[in-house]
Amino acid sequence: MSGAKPPEEPAALAHIERTLAEAYRKEIDQEENIWRSLPFFAATLALQLAALFQLVERLPPLSSWGGWIAVGFLTLSAIATLVALGFLAACIYPQKFRYLAPDEDLLNHARLLIQDEADQASGAGFSALVSLKETLALQYAIGAQHNRTINKFRERLRSIAGLATLLSVVLTLFLVAATFGYYVPRTR
Repeated sequence: MSGAKPPEEPAALAHIERTLAEAYRKEIDQEENIWRSLPFFAATLALQLAALFQLVERLPPLSSWGGWIAVGFLTLSAIATLVALGFLAACIYPQKFRYLAPDEDLLNHARLLIQDEADQASGAGFSALVSLKETLALQYAIGAQHNRTINKFRERLRSIAGLATLLSVVLTLFLVAATFGYYVPRTR
């Protein structure tokens, strides 16, 4: 075996490997944000249902203009709530994230690279470290891009669910206002 030293790790490779590793970790952490937002939606829907249960027996009769307006707001609110629930369900539907190779596989790959480096008697300039970092950088890049695509799609779904929830709440407030508007003039 010659005393040839393997080439030093290029600074650009070290930088890109760290950058891609950070991007990869960020996308893995992003998956948790979907689950953290669910209590907000649950609390909003619970408050809305509580308001509706208070109103259900007080809705104006269908034979009046107030009854038809109330039914319209109630129907639209129910549709918006169902849309929100549908988009939330789509948002939390399991997706297959990409992860790095299993630890054992990476360790075996590193051992093979180290052995290849040791076997190179010609000093051809092979570096196990550089090769391993290139492999990891590629896995980080592929995983981060794949996982980012999933996360962006989920963010869009969650945004639509949020807008539908907001619409549902506003329609419920209109329902409350319409119901009070129907009965308030009658109590004077």
